Amino acid sequence: MNIMEDHKNNKTVIYQCNGVNCRKKKGKLLHYYMKKYKLKNKIEVDIIDCNNRCQQAPVLHLHPDDIWFSEKDLGTVIKRYILNK
Repeated sequence: MNIMEDHKNNKTVIYQCNGVNCRKKKGKLLHYYMKKYKLKNKIEVDIIDCNNRCQQAPVLHLHPDDIWFSEKDLGTVIKRYILNK
């Protein structure tokens, strides 16, 4: 079973890549936005293995919307798909 299909209540989840390139480039934006917009009870954050999207590192995936994006686009994704739901 795909890990992304196994989340309860179809809650919004941001998957954070844990591949070598993403770990090297991973900033603190996700934690910054979680705190800024008080998202702790609105979304889950889970770690995923390398997904071969290294050119976009650090890579995140928004579920259930199925959107792959770079951490630099995180603010836009949060505003468009999480805060405006």
